[in-house]
Amino acid sequence: MLCLVFAACGSFAAGQENLVPNGGFTAREPLQGWRIAFPYEPQYVTNGGYVKAATMEGRACALLDLPPGVAGNQGGKIESAFMKAEPGATYRVEVDCMTADFSAKLFAEAWTTDPKPMATPDKFRVPALGGMPPLVMCYRAQMPDPPGGSRRWTTVSREFTLPATVRVAGQEQKPEYLSLKVVVYAGTPNGGKSYFTNFRLVRIK
Repeated sequence: MLCLVFAACGSFAAGQENLVPNGGFTAREPLQGWRIAFPYEPQYVTNGGYVKAATMEGRACALLDLPPGVAGNQGGKIESAFMKAEPGATYRVEVDCMTADFSAKLFAEAWTTDPKPMATPDKFRVPALGGMPPLVMCYRAQMPDPPGGSRRWTTVSREFTLPATVRVAGQEQKPEYLSLKVVVYAGTPNGGKSYFTNFRLVRIK
């Protein structure tokens, strides 16, 4: 089931409060608030079947359990809820990773209302769902890569400053939302697993 979630979580005035809803997968429904199904993206149309709630070394987490052929052909992913963004603010993002059988790329992404609402949705465009307008990605901050094929938990982090304005389709707009994304992949025909938890996003100034 496709679930597009907007979270007006926390207060910017709180400074160090984590803005990611259910960042540690401890909600009654462990994947509540996470986007795992992407029927509008051909590459990830079956992705929802690969993401599961799990416990690894006593830690609640999201498990990306990819069958043979998937990691080498399209990979798998999980994305957070959309969180209200503050243009021009500086944030710190952290994620705990155990890549196990694969490698991973992690991103913080900013979104704004799509000035071309009739454009075909893809990995850079999200259709209007859940009472929200169609969105287009307008900024991306890539996090350091966690160790590939690692059986140990590793924390990756970075800081980034969101642009005050962005130019989209020739016009100035403000970033409106932030989301976090993990993509797992490997040049292998084999199946396997990767684990992620403790997603944290705080505004630091």
